[in-house]
Order: sequence, then C-alpha cells, then structure tokens
Amino acid sequence: MKMIIQRLQRWIFGADHSISRECARERARRGAAYLDEADPGWHARIDLGGLTLESGSACVLGQLHGDFRRGLMRARLLHLGSAPRASVSPVRYGFQCVRGVSDEETDRDFRFLNRAWREEVRRRQPASERERAPDEAAQAGDATVPRSAMRTKRA
Repeated sequence: MKMIIQRLQRWIFGADHSISRECARERARRGAAYLDEADPGWHARIDLGGLTLESGSACVLGQLHGDFRRGLMRARLLHLGSAPRASVSPVRYGFQCVRGVSDEETDRDFRFLNRAWREEVRRRQPASERERAPDEAAQAGDATVPRSAMRTKRA
C-alpha cells in the first residue's frame, strides 16, 4: 500500500517529469488542449504581461479563476470526491512546476513553462492580435523570480 501511495504522489506532484524546454512545451500543449475543451476561449482572458506560473493568482488557472487551487477545482482538474484516481496531474498538464527538485531546477522549470504558456496563448490568438501584441517575454527578459526571493510560495 505504501508503494502505491508513493507512486501516486510522484504522478500527482511530478517527480517523474524531466525539466527541459521541450518537456515544458509538451506539458503546456497538453494543458492548453485540456482548457480548449473544458473552457473554450480561455486564452482571451489571459494577460500575457502578467502571466507567471510562480504566482497562484497570476498563473493560467489563477487568471482564469482567481486562484490556482480554486482553478484546479473549477477547471475540473482536481476531483476531491475521487482524488487522486480521477484527478489530472497539474504538473503533467503544465499548470505547476516539477516538485521535489532543487530551487535552481524549479526556477528553470518555471521559466520554461512561462515561455511555453505564452506560446500556447499566442497560438490561439487571431493573427491581427498577435501582430499588435508586444512580446512580453522579451520585455520581461523571460525572467523568473528566484524562489528564495518570493514572499509567498505555492504549496
């Protein structure tokens, strides 16, 4: 039983995921496709300039639902009645960084995920809107706030 619980925890919290630009892109693609079905038009409500997965209120689910945890429930990613069996891993779907790794790896994963989610949102925008929108990632230098400098950390 203990081994089953450990496997579920690794699956839910992402210990089995690698940290790379391509892995982050795949995770964000999976999450964006999920949102396309669950909440059509979601991308129009995302502020790319303020998008940062490090913040529970400025991440994708935070911007859509006011808070990361509330977003897990409202987007039907987390089902408490039958969790974790019927739940979707927020790490696997790019809504959360890989867990159980060093702060440097966490910062890198956040940086990759922020970039990947911006790409997914832009991909869904009409061409005219993409041309008008400034490249927020370039303006922000694709910076990620180091975990050591964060006031509040997401659990």
